[in-house]
Amino acid sequence: MRQIKVLVVDDHQDFRRVVLDFLRRLPHIDIVGEAVDGDEAIEKAAILSPDIILMDVAMPKKNGLEATRIIKQRWPEIKSYDRYNTRQSLYRMQALEAKAMDLFSSQP
Repeated sequence: MRQIKVLVVDDHQDFRRVVLDFLRRLPHIDIVGEAVDGDEAIEKAAILSPDIILMDVAMPKKNGLEATRIIKQRWPEIKSYDRYNTRQSLYRMQALEAKAMDLFSSQP
């Protein structure tokens, strides 16, 4: 089985660290990078060609929804799983409209 290339995007370093620690334990996962906002996610998607992006929705500069729309327009083969909390249910609809896949909702 080939390695699945993953890019993790979240503005909270502690959350990124937890996700990265979990992913490192999974066979067939190749963490190709991490980003702290939507602008950096777009830049890294262009350079790293991930198979999957795990993306926070609420971030500074360009948020995850805007970044997902741009990434899906430029590289439709990349799967984007957007994360939001349950108080941001409007984000779910917007994420799905941006062609993100619904990964999970986290509690605030």
